[in-house]
Amino acid sequence: MMIVAIRAVILYAALMISMRIMGKGELGELQPHDLVVSLMLAELAVMPMEDLGAPLLHGFIATATIMFLQCLISYITLKSNYARKFICGTPTIIIEHGRFNIKEMNKLRINVNDVLGQMRLKGYCNLNEIDYIIMETNGEMSIIAPDDPPGTKCKRIPIATILDGQVMYNNFNKFNISFDDFEKELKNNHLKPRQVIYGYVDQDENFIFYKR
Repeated sequence: MMIVAIRAVILYAALMISMRIMGKGELGELQPHDLVVSLMLAELAVMPMEDLGAPLLHGFIATATIMFLQCLISYITLKSNYARKFICGTPTIIIEHGRFNIKEMNKLRINVNDVLGQMRLKGYCNLNEIDYIIMETNGEMSIIAPDDPPGTKCKRIPIATILDGQVMYNNFNKFNISFDDFEKELKNNHLKPRQVIYGYVDQDENFIFYKR
């Protein structure tokens, strides 16, 4: 037991030193290659602790190799825009002035609920408060909006009436929303549900629709 504890302390110190050498960027939001490195370092740390017959030197050599590769990749992406684009990817516009970028959303495998959840987490209530939503290379969504501080106070969160072309029938009964008024607004806008990626009722009982 003592040997395992001593190995754990040594490997912990080695990994901490490695993370410090690789830079503070590793402690923030992870790029895809950063995540791979973190997972590999975690696995390398576990192996010598599980197999007491494995020399610690092997763990140090593997950790040093991964550390060197990560520092090399970080240097290359720092110096080369092409390499940075290839390794890290590029930011993607998900919403631009109220219009969903369906093609890019499908590529990234995100849906309307994912976008709405990120909006709420960042303090926004309605899409009309936002100019752009951008998927960053680290997987986070950033929001560009004219208001500061973000968003405006609302009496009630928007109630979805359509999500990705599907009418949310349960919400009409649950929140006492008039289905007749909903159909009337669709007709006034010359829309069918399948043409709408996101529709909702705002706090003033107005029906808002965002076309595909």
